[in-house]
Amino acid sequence: MRIVALTATLLLLPFAALAADDWREVAHPYDVERIDTLRAAINKGDAEAQGAGSGYEQAVKTLLMHAPAGDIDPGGMVGTWQCRTIKVGGTFVRLVIYDWFKCRISFDAETLKVQKITGSQNFAGTLYADGPRRMVFLGGGFYGYEDPRPYQAADSARGRSPDNRDKVAVAQMLSPDWLRFVFPYPARESTYDIIEFRRGE
Repeated sequence: MRIVALTATLLLLPFAALAADDWREVAHPYDVERIDTLRAAINKGDAEAQGAGSGYEQAVKTLLMHAPAGDIDPGGMVGTWQCRTIKVGGTFVRLVIYDWFKCRISFDAETLKVQKITGSQNFAGTLYADGPRRMVFLGGGFYGYEDPRPYQAADSARGRSPDNRDKVAVAQMLSPDWLRFVFPYPARESTYDIIEFRRGE
């Protein structure tokens, strides 16, 4: 019954109320720059990834990045998901897909919270409204043996440092059971990351 009531609440809640703060007022200036240059990161990463990885990895990346985004349904995003990371570009391996783990999107105090809950490298943060077809994620990265770290934690390096553990992304719904998070210019390894969400148990 609680799930039914929560879903009804989300359906009645104005979309803009899910994160009333403008994400630009919350984000570090470097993170605003990362989001604003998302298309440049994708173009650069795609060029660097040409000929890299397997045929399967190329097909997955192409499918994910060419899938059209639909309108955001905040209530439909809540729940447990399977999630996997695709790293694109950079000087590391240029294209690689990691295993499936679990992520969760929950509703808390009129905000949508996202957390990767299994694996050795995790993250947690908040989704902010940014138009009808996308949201902006601001979060902190942490290792599996650590407690979740908030966005811009006191011990986080800011800006372009390779020790920067803040994570920012544009999130979109591709279908009710399929989400795409794109992280431009992560601190290490790649030019952009994709985290694919598929509805899981």
